[in-house]
Amino acid sequence: MTALQLVCFDMAGTTMIDSGLVLEAFRRTIDELGVAGEEAQSAEEYVVLTMGQSKIEVFTALFGSRGTIANEAFERHFVEASHEFGVQEIPGVRRVVTELRRLGFEVALTTGFSKGTREALVHELGWSDLFRVRVSPEDVGRGRPAPDMLLHCLIRLEGYATDSMVVLGDTASDMQAGVRAGAGLCVGVLTGTDTEVRLRENGAHEVIDSVADLMNIEALRNAGKA
Repeated sequence: MTALQLVCFDMAGTTMIDSGLVLEAFRRTIDELGVAGEEAQSAEEYVVLTMGQSKIEVFTALFGSRGTIANEAFERHFVEASHEFGVQEIPGVRRVVTELRRLGFEVALTTGFSKGTREALVHELGWSDLFRVRVSPEDVGRGRPAPDMLLHCLIRLEGYATDSMVVLGDTASDMQAGVRAGAGLCVGVLTGTDTEVRLRENGAHEVIDSVADLMNIEALRNAGKA
């Protein structure tokens, strides 16, 4: 296997505390669209099942021709909710990313949010100096579980081999994308929506409690020493 060189971090649930913001924004969105009753319940279940995937793709699957309108409303409501309730990083993110960079790793941030929402959250979190490459589905064409965002990170950061990538995420979609991209190490975290069983079933090589534990993984420690 090629030496590990690039770590791609997911955002909500992995590096940023969700605190129910996604579901709050979704509920406000379907209320605005006039969706109620069993249709609303079914739609919310689908949103939970597809956590981590491109939001525009999720809303298109749910609402067809109204998908774009729904996505725009969701992004607006999400930013509003983040201002109302606040956003916080998962404890340990800055320490871990700083340590990785000190050891010579490249780091990147990927998310199913739009570029505008992503950058608003990055600003709120004070991460402008932390991740040199930040990628959303609109930057590359397809979101998770497609591998496009991860491969884009590899190209942007001038990597040579897909198995030099480490993929870190809290959802099955994150792990599926990592597997499809040929990542050398897919790491699931338990600070988001999915269980260890579901993360492993979808390709996780390792599962840790939090991003704060990332440097405890032997493969990363050894790569750092190399």
